[in-house]
Amino acid sequence: MVMNLEFQIDPQVWLSKFTRRHPELVVQALSLMPAPGGTILAEYDVLGPPQDWTKEIASFRDVVDVERLGVLPDLGRYRVRYQATRVFALHQKLELLIRYPASAKSGIGTNRLVGRLSHLRRLVSALRASGNVPRLLSLDRYTLRSGREPRAVTLTPIQRALFRQALYSGYFEVPRRITLTRLAEKVLRSKSSVSHTLAIVERKLAESALEPAI
Repeated sequence: MVMNLEFQIDPQVWLSKFTRRHPELVVQALSLMPAPGGTILAEYDVLGPPQDWTKEIASFRDVVDVERLGVLPDLGRYRVRYQATRVFALHQKLELLIRYPASAKSGIGTNRLVGRLSHLRRLVSALRASGNVPRLLSLDRYTLRSGREPRAVTLTPIQRALFRQALYSGYFEVPRRITLTRLAEKVLRSKSSVSHTLAIVERKLAESALEPAI
């Protein structure tokens, strides 16, 4: 199932404080992945006036470090590592996929999540119990655009997050826009670990792609 959900971000999380302080901004998460030390490594676009928000984001207590990756006339891109949130932990536990970008504005988050209906219901119940005021915007069955339905590729949350980061960073482009060494630095893992994980992911994807159509 695909659920479009709106909820109140925990007031103690930097993203809630930042977007409530600047209601004119929209912050879009492009990727989130678990990182060492109980943290989240994420990339965000801050849509709004061209201003460097690095120091302000870094000032929040739950932010470990922040790096400005680039800037355009109407947005800035940031890499932020911060203390893991309870909602992100729930996503991981329930094996829910986030369809990016996920948006935040004025302390309110909007996510499109893919997962089992029972798991999506558990997430909504947990959010409601903790006072995050969830609001269901839509709930639909997941459908494939193609007439062929391939076998699902099963990736662990870490494999999925690393693959998304590598894809978004240009690791699979020709020529590559990022080296394996730099990718490993971005995700705070060793080069050999990243190489091994990506090799497993590539094999799973290749095996799925070579399956004959039914």
